[in-house]
Amino acid sequence: MKKKSAIFISIILILCLCFGTSSVYAKELSEIQDEIEQKQEELEKGEKKEKNLASQVSSLEEQIYELDDQIVVSEKELSKLKKDLKKAQKKVDKQNEELGSRLRTMYKNGSVGFLDVLMNSNSFSEFLTNMDLVEMIYAADRDVLEDLQESHDKIEKKKNKVEKLTKELKSSKATVESTKQTVESEKKKIAADNDKTAAMLDDLENEAAAEAARLAAAAESGETSSSSTSSYGGGAFAWPTPSSHNISSGYGWRICPFHGREFHGAIDIAANSGSDIVSVADGEVISVGWNGGFGNSIKVDHGGGLVTMYNHCSSIKASVGQKVSKGQTIAFVGSTGSSTGPHLDFRVFQDGTTKDPNSYL
Repeated sequence: MKKKSAIFISIILILCLCFGTSSVYAKELSEIQDEIEQKQEELEKGEKKEKNLASQVSSLEEQIYELDDQIVVSEKELSKLKKDLKKAQKKVDKQNEELGSRLRTMYKNGSVGFLDVLMNSNSFSEFLTNMDLVEMIYAADRDVLEDLQESHDKIEKKKNKVEKLTKELKSSKATVESTKQTVESEKKKIAADNDKTAAMLDDLENEAAAEAARLAAAAESGETSSSSTSSYGGGAFAWPTPSSHNISSGYGWRICPFHGREFHGAIDIAANSGSDIVSVADGEVISVGWNGGFGNSIKVDHGGGLVTMYNHCSSIKASVGQKVSKGQTIAFVGSTGSSTGPHLDFRVFQDGTTKDPNSYL
């Protein structure tokens, strides 16, 4: 942000120095500055979104840690319950076995059992008393077995509940981990977009700095335009690339492969590398040379505040101060600067403001 402000201030100072002598360049710088501000806004929004996603990832990681802790506690409890259930089952099995054995023994010959006790009663009263004793012994065995079975059932019920809870916790953890992966993937994509935007922003700031330096050099050398002292009367423009009329990108807003969404103050004409670029009208060359993202560039002043600009040239034939005529070759098509292939970026300025070239051709 500080870098952007410093560049903006330097541009304003240079514009003040060059005001009245190079007004045709002011719009170019303002266009670059507009793009810088747009990219800065995009970057700030992207970084904010990346920060929010990072916060979401952190929150999801905390949820995963908490679920891990709960799963550990649940699994420990489940392990204990399984051991307790096994012990309870052994007690039930043992009580069942002892009761069965006792009943079997009581009804076998040669041992004192229910029949022995009852048959050896000396009176009916003693018989009834013995019957009560036998009933009490059986009831006591049955009660012990029922208590053991109830304890077993409680442990098993709790075990099933903990098993269900453990399963739910693991399912929740899997869901949170999946969400975390999705958010991390989105964060990674946003971070890559931010890096790309930051790189574009650096390119634009370098382009602005280069243009500012070029303007300063032009001001020091006394480069001026004849537009303020003459008028244009050359009629319709000639086509700037006689070998091709293929417009690959029109005038207005577009998506640029280098800067993203931007206002394109030109028309791009695709043509073979090295093919002729001609002056669209009579005029005087006022600027020649490397021009940042425009690559090799040439500007021609046609009078009346009307200036044309020819960019991405492979080489330039004309020189500053040279008088050129309509249809005269002044440069050759190329792909220098920020370009994806051989073409001419053709611009028209009226009093320093870009105009749609199609209105003049």
